[in-house]
Amino acid sequence: MEEQIFYLGQIRKHIIDELELHSLQQLLYIPVGFKNNIFWNAAHVLATQQLIMYYLTDNKMYVDKTFIEKYKKGTIGNTEVTEKDVAELIEVLEQTPKVLYKDYRSEKLAYYKPYTTSFGVKLECIEDAIQFNNVHESMHLGYIMAMKKNLPF
Repeated sequence: MEEQIFYLGQIRKHIIDELELHSLQQLLYIPVGFKNNIFWNAAHVLATQQLIMYYLTDNKMYVDKTFIEKYKKGTIGNTEVTEKDVAELIEVLEQTPKVLYKDYRSEKLAYYKPYTTSFGVKLECIEDAIQFNNVHESMHLGYIMAMKKNLPF
């Protein structure tokens, strides 16, 4: 499972690279045909990871409930984001795979409340959540890549 956590770190590096490559205006632009933006996709993967790996294991999440409410499934991209918000997101995106590795190795995440995703995938243990999360984050990285091709500036 450590290999899957390594993959998470690699996916996150690509997401972080995109956050660092674009201006705040570009990160917040919602291209025609989309209902969110690059920043939302990056924040959404973090919110989802925290929910399926920490909330469902009855552990404290590393982001607050307000963050989760803004970026959970079903929300849309908002444009009320600052440069400071981007910097903070980058920092948490970098740190959470390392924290996950430590928490997984210590068996802090051993209890798991089963959950069926909107993809119809049943997550029954933390290992399922880690693997599914990599698929989810890769999909959103793909959205980010598509969105950047649709930036008019």
